[in-house]
Amino acid sequence: MNFPIVALEDTNSGCSSLMATIPLHAYLELVEVAYKGQGGLAGQRAPIRTKTGLKIRGRLVEDLKKGAVIPPIVIGGVPSSRHLSRLKKIGNSEELVECLTKQNVDLSIIDGMQRTTALLEAKNSAQIEPYVRVEFWFAKKVESLIYRMLVLNTGQVPWDLKRQLDTLYRPIISRVKKEVSEIRVIGLDENNRRSQAGEYRSTRVIELFLAFTSRSIDVDIKERIAEEFVRIDITEATSNESFFPLFIESLNLLSSLDKEFSRVGKGNILVEEPKIKSGKDIFTSAPSSIGFMAAVAEDIFGPPGFDYDLKQAKKQLDKIKKNANTLLVHMKSLNETQLASFIDLDTLNQLLSVKSGKVGDYERNMYKRAFSMLLEKTKQLLQHGSLSPCWQAR
Repeated sequence: MNFPIVALEDTNSGCSSLMATIPLHAYLELVEVAYKGQGGLAGQRAPIRTKTGLKIRGRLVEDLKKGAVIPPIVIGGVPSSRHLSRLKKIGNSEELVECLTKQNVDLSIIDGMQRTTALLEAKNSAQIEPYVRVEFWFAKKVESLIYRMLVLNTGQVPWDLKRQLDTLYRPIISRVKKEVSEIRVIGLDENNRRSQAGEYRSTRVIELFLAFTSRSIDVDIKERIAEEFVRIDITEATSNESFFPLFIESLNLLSSLDKEFSRVGKGNILVEEPKIKSGKDIFTSAPSSIGFMAAVAEDIFGPPGFDYDLKQAKKQLDKIKKNANTLLVHMKSLNETQLASFIDLDTLNQLLSVKSGKVGDYERNMYKRAFSMLLEKTKQLLQHGSLSPCWQAR
């Protein structure tokens, strides 16, 4: 059977919605191709481990084996402009599957991972319904798709922000790779560690995106974040295509500073058992990079919870970039010994050695204060001749 497609245009978020009914085997093949090299379907979302969850999925598998029909699975993608125009003209499901297969569009499961897992477990049953309904959301820009994904999932309980953003990490990372040529993103499936400045794990880039959009240092994608307020901030931010370039420019600033810090080698530290053994270690640390991004975001957008104007934010970011460039020019003029004295890693290490019940919170707060001062008091720091006041900022 070849089912017609129901197509609607979301003019608010700039997405196209195509409701299709496609053969089960075709759907599973599309998903398999989309996740090739990413550890398969199980790697996209944490498997259910609770007894109740497993019992419910087991029941769904049994129902599917008896011919049950499940709600539509929601799939997202960001095809090229040419491919998107082609997809919008397609009128039937068979042609859609063929087009997606040929184009090899990068697809993500927005809603329906557990249903897909159940389908995989039940697919060999003779009674299983051979067709599955799939709603495809296609967007020109990743921001539009993130926005649509967040709105689609906001009403679900529990709402796991890390899990939702991980669903779309590949198009985010792809855009960062394309627009920030000075950095190298280490993928989740790569075992090698950061060996030099400008290298960051893909999970770290997502953490920085979270810190930037939420204007908060309380970002740990392994734990719960301030869900309600962060959700609102990210939804509002990604609804405007002018927002993402601000994140890209801020990431460029971090990378440039990282490269200057990294010129200081291990032989320039006097304290015993230092936590930061060389300049490269500063931004290897999650608290420091998150602190930097939160400091930039709060400076250009204001404190969390306050409304902001993106045009004004761009002007404020330009001021930060001007100060940062002044600082970078000065650092580039110094040799390694002079640069080590200017950065003052000994003072930084002394402050990092302070005993604290919550080390991560302490360090993120310390780095956020430090980088706020670095970006706001650049001239004073250059006159002082050291970044020591940054590390001691209160």
